[in-house]
Amino acid sequence: MKIAILDDYQRVARGLADWSRLPAGGELTVFDRPLAEEERVAALQPFEVLVIMRERTRR
Repeated sequence: MKIAILDDYQRVARGLADWSRLPAGGELTVFDRPLAEEERVAALQPFEVLVIMRERTRR
């Protein structure tokens, strides 16, 4: 399972949850900057789960 955490501009997400409890083979990627609209779809397509830290990314 591939999980993306969006907009963690303070870089605190890894310390806010026990990510070690992810299923075996789980992969966590943290984006610490907003993704530009033109790159968003391609950047997030590989992920099965999105964790939204803040509402900084426009729809």
